[in-house]
Formats: sequence, structure tokens, C-alpha cells
Amino acid sequence: MSENWEITHKSGGQMATVSFHSVSKETIKTLQGLSKSALRASGKEIRKILRSDVPTRSKRFKNHIASWAFIGKNDGIPQLQVGFYGWQRVKKRGKQPSRANPHWLEFGTKPHEITAGKTQILGNNGYFYAKTVQHPGQTGQHILRNAVYDNIDRIRAAQEQYLQALNDELEKAQQKIEESEDVEDD
Repeated sequence: MSENWEITHKSGGQMATVSFHSVSKETIKTLQGLSKSALRASGKEIRKILRSDVPTRSKRFKNHIASWAFIGKNDGIPQLQVGFYGWQRVKKRGKQPSRANPHWLEFGTKPHEITAGKTQILGNNGYFYAKTVQHPGQTGQHILRNAVYDNIDRIRAAQEQYLQALNDELEKAQQKIEESEDVEDD
């Protein structure tokens, strides 16, 4: 880590920047831990919003919604990613996965042809409907993106208690710094 470190935070329309010089590893770990906790709280809020916004016809998509808070390996900056688990991960967690890919709901699909394989038969109870089906495609609903953009105030509110703890930690660190100079005269 470098000797100089800076955090920029926007709250209530005002930008605040805090700079650190020659910080210890313990201080960095504490600040990263509090930042990660704040991101987890906002991730939890996003997941709640997403679960309420998922269309009812695809209710199993709720099992795919996830968020990850982590510290970047290269730069040490806390980050939050929100997305969808794959069906393997959902099944591993003991929940029922969706038959469709959540990516299709978010970004849509182009018109395409669905063809039955050698062992597949498109039909029911011995009645065969078709060997190929022309899928018309669908437009993306951008549920994930809209949940974040439309609810940014709720997300920031979820972070407030952790940001207050972060400010308290900064004040403690500032109180430990002695601003007086020792002058030695011989």
C-alpha cells in the first residue's frame, strides 16, 4: 500500500474527501472492514428490491439474485457487485434453479430457432408438435440495472450507520495524532 490514501464520499449532495498519510495496516484493515460492511448492507437492500421486482411468472429467478462485497486484490478498494448466480450455484445452495437463464430476463434475446435434438421430442403424451420452433425473441427488462438506479437513496440510507462508524474511527485516529512539535535547543 502507498503512504498516501484518500476516500471520497458523496452524501446529501456534498462531496467530502478525507486524506490519510502514513497509515498503519490496522487502520487500513479497519477502514476496509467498515467499508465492506457498508457495501454488504447496500447489497442486502438491492437484493430485497430485486426480489420484489422480479416478474411473478419467473418466480424462481429470486433464487439467482446475489451480491458480492470484496476488497480488490490490486488496489485494496472495497467493491460491491450485484448479479445472478448460475443454476449450478443455486442448486448447490439447496434451492430450485430457474429453467431460463437470468441473463435473458435482464438483457433479452434475439429471435432464434429452437431445434429438438436426436433424443428430445417437442410434445406431450405421445403427441408431437414440432421438431423446430421459431422463438420471436424478447426485449430485456433491465431489472438489475433499474433496481440500482431507481433506488439509490435507499441504498445510501442502508450505508449510513456504517459511514457514521467510519467517521467515528477517523475521529479516533485523528485524536491520536499529536500536532505539537518538540523543539530541542542545545
